Amino acid sequence: MSNLMLKGLGWGHRRAAGPLEPLSQAFRGQCPDVTVDWTIRPLSDFEHQPIGDIVGEYDFLIIDHPFCGDIAAASAFLPLEEAIPDLLGPQADGFYVGDSLPSYRYRGHVWAAPIDAATPHAAYRPDLLDRCGERVPKSWRETIALGKRIRDKGFWLATPVKSPHAFATVASLMANLGRPIATDPDEPFTFDRETMSTALDALDELLALSPPETLEWNAIAIEEAMVDRNDIVFTPSVYGYATYAEADMRAPLRFADFCGLRAPYEAGSMLGGTGLAVSAATQHRDIALNFVRFCLSRDAQDRIIPEHHGQPALVTAWEDAANDARFGGYYSSIRRSIETAWTRPRRPSYIRFQAKAGDLIEACCRRDIGKSATLDRIAAAAEEIFGEDRVLTAAEATGG
Repeated sequence: MSNLMLKGLGWGHRRAAGPLEPLSQAFRGQCPDVTVDWTIRPLSDFEHQPIGDIVGEYDFLIIDHPFCGDIAAASAFLPLEEAIPDLLGPQADGFYVGDSLPSYRYRGHVWAAPIDAATPHAAYRPDLLDRCGERVPKSWRETIALGKRIRDKGFWLATPVKSPHAFATVASLMANLGRPIATDPDEPFTFDRETMSTALDALDELLALSPPETLEWNAIAIEEAMVDRNDIVFTPSVYGYATYAEADMRAPLRFADFCGLRAPYEAGSMLGGTGLAVSAATQHRDIALNFVRFCLSRDAQDRIIPEHHGQPALVTAWEDAANDARFGGYYSSIRRSIETAWTRPRRPSYIRFQAKAGDLIEACCRRDIGKSATLDRIAAAAEEIFGEDRVLTAAEATGG
């Protein structure tokens, strides 16, 4: 073998792309003639782009777990637990934080290996919180009360609205309230309209205490703004980027558990993270699988990924004191949230629903459509995409 080039597809932020080349270089220590050439796409493509459009072009793809239904339906990727059972079999679930591994297990197979772990949680500027004489809120109610007090001092809360990020907040609050969007692929797709309405009302309260620019921001933009500006104190729910706590940030952030509407307030946030998948079309199956195994190793997860701004999934990396210190206590601060996070549906076409619902909730946040119309259109989207309309009232859901 000589000069074998594998192609990988990642996404564009230093949390995601930063570790890729160092991982590839370290792997060459085992396979000197193998190079992985990474293509980087924007976060929006990672969140929405259909797998079928791109899978044949790459040996590896970094994906999100809601794509698993489409992947399984198309047999687009290799089932990894067959090749790497010691690290990806059912007995390995506890190796990874929260449901990082189970989230990629669908229809009996693991379609991606967890290399990054994330969930929405709180983020804040400790210096600004101190300046206001305030403490970190623990719940949504405490967050709104904080926001009202700090507005008198010229400070803001914040929340990411750009699709699908406001949807992530709404879905997280629904899960926290005990009525998440249905996840069983063998049951009709359902969501509780009254619970979604409650979550939209809570989001509206937060928007009233957030700067107008928040309507244009996703999770990355929120955290960039919090680091760069001096007027955004706190967000109760944002996909975490531990790197914004690193020492090279102008004003490093700190993090805390998700702020829900109902105790336990940290529970229910919408599990994110990423997995490394191997295309079924790869011509280099064994080498590709060896690279996946390497990326799950202690050396890769405990050292290489966090030392290059990444956010590993292995429990040992999360419990490493040096990693926690590097990221301002990130891992210990939000551990309860990721351990109690809600795993999204993996059924085929779910990602289409998430994109459509995300657009509608963003439009609602912008006041382009009202709340009732938003709920009607989300229900219609579910009916169109899944072929059934099973939106329940709270009374119907409980048999009341």
